[in-house]
Amino acid sequence: MDIAVLVKQSLDVQQLAIDSRTGKIYLDEAPTKAGDIELNAAEEAVRIKEKIGGKAVAIMLSCFGSSGRRLKEAREALTRLLAMGIDEALLLLSNQYMDTYSAAKLLSEEIRGKYQLVLAGEGSEDNFSGVLPARVAAELGWPYLSYATSIEVNGDEIKVTRSLEDYDEVVSLKLPAVISVTQEINQPRIPTVLHIMKASKKPIVQKEVQATVEPKVKVKEIKALRVERKRIIIEGELEEAIEKLIDALRSEGLLEVRG
Repeated sequence: MDIAVLVKQSLDVQQLAIDSRTGKIYLDEAPTKAGDIELNAAEEAVRIKEKIGGKAVAIMLSCFGSSGRRLKEAREALTRLLAMGIDEALLLLSNQYMDTYSAAKLLSEEIRGKYQLVLAGEGSEDNFSGVLPARVAAELGWPYLSYATSIEVNGDEIKVTRSLEDYDEVVSLKLPAVISVTQEINQPRIPTVLHIMKASKKPIVQKEVQATVEPKVKVKEIKALRVERKRIIIEGELEEAIEKLIDALRSEGLLEVRG
């Protein structure tokens, strides 16, 4: 079975620099990477491939253009996936902004007729809308399951355990299918030096692409969440200060005192 793993070149949100005065986020300076949950999807693809055979291919969509630092970062992210056991990587390069609607149209054309299973993370590292895998499934006309914490493949049938808010749900379906996974599904392996060296010999195919449809959503501005502190200082002896603190919390609706 051939498996596609959807990967987004995402901004590393842990390394974003923010202007505390204006709330501006310095997006251009932030590095990019494959999202953490996408590593779980890649790990699951490798595990399935190791059990039943076939091929696992990472498909990364990058909207940062086809040159410079961003291209180097994209290739480095894919090399890590190759070192984990992914067989091939396809890097789709575009200088256009794409929302999940236009991205799904593009990705579905790369997937159709080539793969029997598509795995993705439940959300990307930077945006985390959580809707791209569902849109891809809709474009392909395939069934879609989200929040997968376990996947078992038996021939053309697949059994998925889904983690919902109050309970787990076990679902069976026929392939082909699109499934998005959670971080609880596995622990991504850490490649050895030997695996990293071997990964450099695996193919990363670069392909320049253009969106076939206009985005439905356009981002006008991105700002950091601004939190204004009240800067209330409570003074007095311990028992008096505690009473003042309780009164302050109660007045803000943060504390309910029951007799």
